[in-house]
Amino acid sequence: MNTDYTNFGTIDLATDEAFLRHYLSSTSESEHFWNNWLLNNPGKIAEWEEARKLVEAVQLGLTDYTRTYLSKEAEEELLKRIRETNYLEEIRQAKVIPATIWKQSRLLAACIALAVIGLGYWLSLYSISGDSIYQQQTSELRNTLIEQVNSQKEPKLIYLPDSSEVLLFPASKMSYPTTYGNDNRNVYLTGKAVFDVRKNPERPFLVYANEIITKVLGTRFEVSAFEKDKDVVVKVQSGQVSVYQEKEYVNSPNPSSEKAGVLLMPNQQVIFKRTGEQFNKTLVEKPALLLTPTTDQFVYDETPVTQVLKNVGAAYGVDIVFSNELLQSCDLTANLAEEPLRGKLDIICRSIGATYEIVDAQIIITAKGCSNTKN
Repeated sequence: MNTDYTNFGTIDLATDEAFLRHYLSSTSESEHFWNNWLLNNPGKIAEWEEARKLVEAVQLGLTDYTRTYLSKEAEEELLKRIRETNYLEEIRQAKVIPATIWKQSRLLAACIALAVIGLGYWLSLYSISGDSIYQQQTSELRNTLIEQVNSQKEPKLIYLPDSSEVLLFPASKMSYPTTYGNDNRNVYLTGKAVFDVRKNPERPFLVYANEIITKVLGTRFEVSAFEKDKDVVVKVQSGQVSVYQEKEYVNSPNPSSEKAGVLLMPNQQVIFKRTGEQFNKTLVEKPALLLTPTTDQFVYDETPVTQVLKNVGAAYGVDIVFSNELLQSCDLTANLAEEPLRGKLDIICRSIGATYEIVDAQIIITAKGCSNTKN
């Protein structure tokens, strides 16, 4: 690919032909190209992910989301291009003439090897009977279960008996017992859903999804747990949730004892690696402001950087770690009002010659200090 993507933004990427082809039907060549490009341009990862989400949103018809980027006409044009790309790919694959068995021997051997590896992985996820994890979890409740299935192309809004809301995404299922709200508030998910839970301290809300359990009292969060995916992802939008491995939570010798889990606050997420059974806690791709900002909230005029970082951290509910001693003589003059969190951090760090990294959902600022007191 000869295109220079260095200055491409979210919309540029989402409407680029090569990006669309890669997203809709990736090849080894396109995987190699984009992986290398992201490694060489780490500052573009957020925009690349946003472009991927934008294309997905156009496919699913999530108009409220796409309108933040595209006009109605631009969305319709992009949807048309997506359909054309899919159609051309179907034709291309239909015209491929299989090589002879002998010419495919190496490919066949590789496929067999991959199949053996894949079989071992999936056997660890399914029982001997072949039931999915979701089927296993709901089997004992099958006669007293209410199941919601979304076979449509758009998310489906579901109201639970306690007035909690669930936005169930396409190709997803959710079940809950007919006794929901009486003894417990347990739901079982395969796929993706956003939960807006009515607060009830006496009856925690539990989401069983693949190998993990997400426990809340009342909050808004997202769970993505498709049976075929290698990861389970939980993102918190408000409130706080605790995420556990189901086997650790259910098989605890003392049900009333404190269980080992991952605590998530707003703008945080955890990615559970199903093969290695590991949790990776970090920030969501695009942290949102937790409160409506005032007109001049992020406008600074020779303001101490230590105060700026405290303001930014509080606005997004993010823990920003830095050395007060090193930054005590650093000031900032800038308008950060229109910048997302990472944009704010980029400007702050460039102004004082610092860098930042995200570790366990914390932002770590590394700086050498400032020789001057004005910026």
